[in-house]
Amino acid sequence: MPDGDLIVALASAPGIAGVAVVRMSGEGVLEAAQRVTGERTLPHATLTYCTLRDPRTGSIIDLGYVVRFQRPRSYTGEDVVEFQVHGSPAGVDRLVDALYFVGARAARPGEFTMRALLAGKLDLAQAEALLDVLHAGGADQHAAALQHLDGATSRAIADLRAPLLRATSDIEARLDFAAEPHLAVFDPHPLRDRLVDLAQRMRALAATANAGRIRVRGARVVLAGAPNAGKSTLLNALCGADRAIVDARPGTTRDTIEVRTAPHGTAITWVDTAGLRATSDPVEAEGTRRATAELGGADIVVWVVDQAVPPDPMPPTRVAVVAVRNKADLPVHPAVACHPLLASASQVCAARGEGVSELRDRLVDHVRALASVGGDAVAICRQRHADHLVRAAAALDRAVILINIDPALELVAADLRDALDALDELTGPLTPDDVLAKVFSEFCIGK
Repeated sequence: MPDGDLIVALASAPGIAGVAVVRMSGEGVLEAAQRVTGERTLPHATLTYCTLRDPRTGSIIDLGYVVRFQRPRSYTGEDVVEFQVHGSPAGVDRLVDALYFVGARAARPGEFTMRALLAGKLDLAQAEALLDVLHAGGADQHAAALQHLDGATSRAIADLRAPLLRATSDIEARLDFAAEPHLAVFDPHPLRDRLVDLAQRMRALAATANAGRIRVRGARVVLAGAPNAGKSTLLNALCGADRAIVDARPGTTRDTIEVRTAPHGTAITWVDTAGLRATSDPVEAEGTRRATAELGGADIVVWVVDQAVPPDPMPPTRVAVVAVRNKADLPVHPAVACHPLLASASQVCAARGEGVSELRDRLVDHVRALASVGGDAVAICRQRHADHLVRAAAALDRAVILINIDPALELVAADLRDALDALDELTGPLTPDDVLAKVFSEFCIGK
């Protein structure tokens, strides 16, 4: 957990750039900045142009801007200073080293955002959404992640928490003030009906997790099929780049190849796999094993078939399959023409690029359909969120069973509290330290 001391890190991308931003936050930040800038005053939210010097030698580190954000009006809720300097890796290293000398330490991954969480600047669901914003692979995903950063998940949980808190408070009041005449009579049936409705709403929201994941992080589209069906050629055509080695001999692809693109603003990870067939070659067999494993993690499987030869069985998968007849420039084999799935499948000639654009558009539409939950409904985007919602719903189920059998208010109240705790851990107030550590370990150092 953060300890409130002075931390520093590069907040912009590493490498050569026009501008680099170095962020510092915590106790003593103003004094540390003054030792490097020589400025007596640094007004809040005002850029000050200055010469940055190494306090040990007085040598110039860089010329740039410094801006101070006074707590609580800062990202972390603490006093923050940011340096905007030339994007020279050597210069940034010298500046950070000087800030170490004046008392700062290196920030841990996500530590700035962790401090913002603890200061109440955002909740845990919003912190996770920030990570999704940073990693968004397409315009659709970026827009969806911003909705969650703006509090879409948090508001959905608050809408569930508010009636649950009212019910819990009512039960606990009856326990604490049982002697009060107006609390002596208790009809449990309205409470039971409210809890049943809440549990249903929690499970319905939990069920949107897969759609929400695709909406925020994009889809994984796996190309599978027999050797020499043209999967690698099709991958290159779909991505518009030569990413996979193509050869007329079957079995060229031995490992999975991933390419991430964003056609029409929709993030898709295309995965080329080894041909699926029985083989005595241990290397090819490992490729087949990896291809089969990829099918288990796919959102869409593109079954690529050479339409000039009899088709092999469709790959085993639990997700949607889009059949594609490749090598459309060759005659259609009768077994392909009468196959129930292949007869009306998309036809392409990947080598010539024919039909590829139409197939790509079809797959984008398919991805967007998988990401849809209808209208403007909120979809959660993490399995962690779904797990907490299911846990809360299970606690309400237990409370309903108790009410149906014997409305012992102490036990009912305990189950309602369990449900509240599950929701609170989702957004952050009661989240265990190990969960927080896992979430923030995915952040970059300067965020």
